Amino acid sequence: TTTTSSTTLTVTTSTATTTTTTTSTTTPEPGTCYPPVIGQDKDTSLCSGIVPPGSCTVSCATGYSGDPVSYHCFNLVDNFVGIGPYCTSTTTTTSMTSVTTTATTITSTSTTTSTTTPLPGSCYPPVIGPDKDTSDCNAIFPPSGTCEVRCTAGYTGDPVTYYCLDAATGFVGGGPVCTSSTTTSTTTTTTSSSATLTTTTTTTSTTTPLPGSCYPPVIGQDKDTSECSPIFPPDGTCTVRCAAGYSGDPVTYYCYNLVDNFVGSGPDCTSTTTTTSSTVSSTTTTTTTTSTTTPIPG
Repeated sequence: TTTTSSTTLTVTTSTATTTTTTTSTTTPEPGTCYPPVIGQDKDTSLCSGIVPPGSCTVSCATGYSGDPVSYHCFNLVDNFVGIGPYCTSTTTTTSMTSVTTTATTITSTSTTTSTTTPLPGSCYPPVIGPDKDTSDCNAIFPPSGTCEVRCTAGYTGDPVTYYCLDAATGFVGGGPVCTSSTTTSTTTTTTSSSATLTTTTTTTSTTTPLPGSCYPPVIGQDKDTSECSPIFPPDGTCTVRCAAGYSGDPVTYYCYNLVDNFVGSGPDCTSTTTTTSSTVSSTTTTTTTTSTTTPIPG
């Protein structure tokens, strides 16, 4: 007598992984602040078409959770200034492998993707424009933490110190003022009986405000902000005029607090200097040097 035994093993394996990353940047409308670029977990769609002084709300993108925050557009140099929001992924990807025999075993693997956030209790690094390097501002803790913000490669300017006073407010500071170090040179040679060379050098500097006063606005060499020192919040005001060699109506700036400092717009200044040359060939060289120092924390 012969007995034959047969066992059937069925194995089913199913793994599906889909990852989609989309990054999109658009050119802002002339005269508007450049929307902040702060990670795919944040939604900055409300920050387009904002003219200084203005503000917008930045929320967590779809698939992330966190409280929305406000970003402020004070001028077209620094563009939007703000911190956060802190966004946590709400998406979970699950892979399941199933093996069927006389007994059934199910193995489940769960993967959660999250974005990098500052260490718990540390200040969120400042978001202050692509021309500034804030890499030294990671893992800095209040109340006595500081970091140095420098100009990025391709820009020049004096580094400044930012202060981490508490984790809720984040870093507090101003600047630095960074100027592109890329130089475009065009040379034109013309043979004639005479040539005129005109050289104009303009130097703009700012000084450290008195403790507790608002930091004077940095809004261009064609504007005179000398009346904005020292002005104290919350009801402080000053008049910003067009600098010598420019014309335009003066405007009022407001000092509400030491976080936003001065808030205002303009004035619109037009050059009153006219250079006329009757020679056949003329060359004009303009050199602009801008420097700034950091205000004492208010």
